[in-house]
Amino acid sequence: MFHNYGYEVTTILKNAEKIRYQLKHPYVGTEHLLLAILKEENEATKVFKEHEVTAESFKEELLSVVGEASRAQEINLYTPMLKRVIEIAQMNANENNKGLVTPTHLVLAILEEGEGVAIRILYNMDIPLDTIYETLKTKNISKEKRHKNLEIMKIGIPMSQNISKDSVIVGREKELSLMIETLLRKQKNNPLLIGKAGVGKTALVEELARRIKYHEVPEELEGMEIISLEMGSLVAGTKYRGEFEEKLNKIIKEVMSEKNIILFIDEIHSMVNAGGAEGAISASDILKPYLARGSIKVIGATTLEEYHEFLEHDKALDRRFERILIEEPTKSEMKKILTQIVPSYESHYDLAITEENIDDIIELSDKYLFQKNNPDKSIDLLDSVCARIKRKNTHQTNKDAAQELEKIHKRKEKYIRSQNYKKAMEEKALEEHIRLEMQTPSLSPKLEMTKSDILEMIEAKTNIEVRTDKKELLENLEITLKKEILGQDIAIDKILETCKINEQTGLSFLLIGGSGVGKTETVKIISRILKMELIRLDMSEYATQESINKLIGAPAGYIGYNDAYVFQRLIEHPFAVILLDEIEKAHPQVLNLLLQILDESYIMDRKGNKIHFEHCLIFMTSNIEGRRKVGFSTKTKPAFEGILTKELLGRIKGVIEYAPITKEVAKTYIKKNIKITDQEIEHLIEEAEIEKFGLRNLKFLVQKKKQEKNLIEN
Repeated sequence: MFHNYGYEVTTILKNAEKIRYQLKHPYVGTEHLLLAILKEENEATKVFKEHEVTAESFKEELLSVVGEASRAQEINLYTPMLKRVIEIAQMNANENNKGLVTPTHLVLAILEEGEGVAIRILYNMDIPLDTIYETLKTKNISKEKRHKNLEIMKIGIPMSQNISKDSVIVGREKELSLMIETLLRKQKNNPLLIGKAGVGKTALVEELARRIKYHEVPEELEGMEIISLEMGSLVAGTKYRGEFEEKLNKIIKEVMSEKNIILFIDEIHSMVNAGGAEGAISASDILKPYLARGSIKVIGATTLEEYHEFLEHDKALDRRFERILIEEPTKSEMKKILTQIVPSYESHYDLAITEENIDDIIELSDKYLFQKNNPDKSIDLLDSVCARIKRKNTHQTNKDAAQELEKIHKRKEKYIRSQNYKKAMEEKALEEHIRLEMQTPSLSPKLEMTKSDILEMIEAKTNIEVRTDKKELLENLEITLKKEILGQDIAIDKILETCKINEQTGLSFLLIGGSGVGKTETVKIISRILKMELIRLDMSEYATQESINKLIGAPAGYIGYNDAYVFQRLIEHPFAVILLDEIEKAHPQVLNLLLQILDESYIMDRKGNKIHFEHCLIFMTSNIEGRRKVGFSTKTKPAFEGILTKELLGRIKGVIEYAPITKEVAKTYIKKNIKITDQEIEHLIEEAEIEKFGLRNLKFLVQKKKQEKNLIEN
């Protein structure tokens, strides 16, 4: 029933229910509602304090008049009087406050009804109810008259209406101080919050609105109202030329005349072209003179990329704002933020969240959700995990209760048919008891969050299996590789050993050896077993300098600037296996790009986006033979030296040499796939030229032989 009310009134109604439970009264009445209102800070409370009515004095009088029961009822039932009070408050709010009920509306409704326990207690306290009613009514009407016909109130949203006193922002004191100082300036008093998506720009403005609401700001900002203005709402309905300009000018004049309104424009870059149709003036052009003179106060918010693209080029608009850079919080700051908000999540979801859970959420969100920013990603992960735990538990509880009800119903029907009405009534009573328990808030021990719950949600968000035991996974990988890649046990052991030593991903390998020895097939199997996206690049297609544009996009101003590029796939699939086939054929510029990837584990694309490689496995393959003699010396050196630079080779974690395919390996492969005579095996090996082509030709010949054999048998 609380969906029509803001946060403040919803909290009051919930607190009224808690007060009723604490006092062990059977019903929630007007007395509990009034006591809940008196415990908060609002206009009604101030008026009551003037007449020496506080939450403590009212509660003391309430207990002396009504008393306290011995046993509390679990279900919250509202008295008919309280229901009428809420209806009256809702009707009054529909008439004068866009349907939003305030504490003043509730108090006025109690006084207008003129009956109930709350009124009786106030009479006993000798409180002049008529005076309080007139004072509140006058304040409410004056506020209504002030805001009722304002255009800004029709399309804007007051940011203070859904903010509680306890919803404090942690670790942003520097930015808040800068914002307040900017607003206090005589001219150019317009803060511009710039930061990545999710770092908390809007939350900072909400914190300022909270401080204004609860008188925690300098005197000059007392009584100010921050109104969130969306450009979409401003443009809506302006069909004809001149309507948009007229609407915006009207709002500016209202803000100037009211003198207590601060405009907050999220995504402020959108106003650069808003309303700027052919022959029309854009919103930014209309606002510029007022912003420069300090006639109005505007708080803007935008991302760094959109600031550079839109606002920075408009120097006249840019200089009218004071830029405040909002950085992503550190891990220690993030822990403070989560520690503060966790109690509200525990209360909302009725579950226990430990400090260890908070640490896991921060670490895992940084590791797997690196495309997003804190605090948004950590708070989002916390909320998602809580919701999943609640959903799973509720589903199981309801399922168990439904099964029990079905059994009871069958027994009840059986007793009725046998005319055993006494037993049937017992079953009916049991049925009603279970239904009541389903509706009553659970008193069972709180649910607990585990690391497994967090990992499960990470898997759901990223499609990456993170709960699999790595040791078991590597064992399965070893078995599969040695089963499918014949004759390369030493190379496989080296790859797996490198993976074990470097537990984190982000590994790079150079696989060298002749054609058909199993290099590419090894990579495909690793991708399949580890369930990682395979991105395969034939480096012969990247033999020119311009081919680098295929990997990171074309430069600005060139054709194809907005086209997709290869490494863009890593944004959607950050955990991937990248196969660079025949690396020696790549252009030196492409190899230089690879050098940066191996060195820093990221690159910047042409649009300035960061492409991460921390969680990738990078495999390069080459058909160069392993070693060669140097001149007349008996010394040998790796054949790939001179083709790949020393800098690049120094950054590769493992250079793995694949052995040539021997006759024995070829025989094993044939026997594994087809039953033929030894003479036929020798003939196939000779025809396949395994010294030159490895198993590639042999696979084709074995397949051909199978088909011939099947035709003969059929």
